[in-house]
Amino acid sequence: MNGAWTAILLYGAVAGLEVSWFWAFLDLLKQKGVGGSLPLVSLLGFYPLSFVFHRLLSGFSCKKAIPSGGLVWAVLIFILGKVNFFPNSGWADPQLLKDFGNALAGAVHGLTQESLVVFSSAVFWGFGCRLAYGRVHFSTLVGEFQFGLAILLTLFLLNAQWELSMIALIPLSLAFFFFALSGIAVSHASERGSWVSGGYRDRWFAFLLLTIGFILGIGWLISVVINPSLIEFILSLLATAGQWVWGWIVKFFIFLGELIPPPKPVELPPGTRMGPIKGPTEEPFILFSDSVREVIRFIWGIGVLSLILAALWRVSSQVFEWLRRKMGGMRESEVEALPGAFREDLFNFLKKLLRIFGIRWLFRRGKRSEPLPVGVELVRKTYRQLSAWAAARGQGRKAAQTPYEYLPALLAWLPERGDDFTLITEQYVQTRYSPAIPGKAGLQELQRSWQRIRETRVKKQSKNSGKK
Repeated sequence: MNGAWTAILLYGAVAGLEVSWFWAFLDLLKQKGVGGSLPLVSLLGFYPLSFVFHRLLSGFSCKKAIPSGGLVWAVLIFILGKVNFFPNSGWADPQLLKDFGNALAGAVHGLTQESLVVFSSAVFWGFGCRLAYGRVHFSTLVGEFQFGLAILLTLFLLNAQWELSMIALIPLSLAFFFFALSGIAVSHASERGSWVSGGYRDRWFAFLLLTIGFILGIGWLISVVINPSLIEFILSLLATAGQWVWGWIVKFFIFLGELIPPPKPVELPPGTRMGPIKGPTEEPFILFSDSVREVIRFIWGIGVLSLILAALWRVSSQVFEWLRRKMGGMRESEVEALPGAFREDLFNFLKKLLRIFGIRWLFRRGKRSEPLPVGVELVRKTYRQLSAWAAARGQGRKAAQTPYEYLPALLAWLPERGDDFTLITEQYVQTRYSPAIPGKAGLQELQRSWQRIRETRVKKQSKNSGKK
């Protein structure tokens, strides 16, 4: 039951993150180019319907589920369009399909309400399909948070630039951070096997929710207090102080100038007179037409937006790398490197998009990997952590070494932990190269061995320590 509730919380956190930033994006599109209102509740229903539908088809591969899922989505969007946009038309009226098609074709000349409903429902349906076939980990939530944060920052800049309303953007941003903090905390704790499975999980959950609510409340209070009028008042005070300081600097330089005696007057020779200079009468040469300049402006905007997203991604990656280095030397601390979930999701999306258009020669088709059992995944993860822990202290594993070839080096390095090194290595080889699954007692002994290894204090060896 605990594992089921934890999975529900993790899946709900991912869904909340995606719905928050995409809903803010829809609000921007609606204010900028679409009149009227959108069927918000109906569009939100596409997400859970897609998730449940594809979970029921989890026994089939994603390729086999896409056609049936697309057919169900087409039926649902037809029903939604009939109810909201053509309520007076009959269900069997051929004119209904024609009117609906003409409304969608109008998106070529500009964004319409019908096309926005179809686009947003397709995105929500795709989000639900992706969530149903994926597995939610700590790195998945961090990747979703990084991507969504970049989108929200971009939307804030666009809303401020175009002077649009932020009534929906602010609560959506608060909801985004609530889901992010909750999901990251629960996923990190569940992978470590700490308070989520402990006896005081109810108190920890309550404390977590109270802490997140306190953080969001303080953020909302700051956003209310620091309004544009207060910022203008602070900026006016800074401008007045700057003018006062600059006035004293000018007076100081004038005082220094008065101390220098003026130069003696000298008569200059008369200069030659020059005739009036006539400006060019030709009309200015226009290099690009108006349409070409519009295209160049669009390409320039896409380039600037790409640079902003790349900078945000780079800064967030450097922050996580700095935290990893700072926590690497702490006692009884374990730092897991981020595998780049956002980058993997983007590559997978591009591959699926190329497959849809029939372009398969750009990449090799790989077989769909089946999810590993929990015990096998825990053993492999523990061995990877052991390798990273030893490498951080100067005893790394070479690329050509097998686990059994690497074991003597570990035994010679720390003989007092020889039994623990041997146990972890043997269980890893057994689960890696055979279909055997370790039992509950073996997994507990594995965790105790890894805990003893982590508590061992070892001085980090330099790279040149073995060279003489």
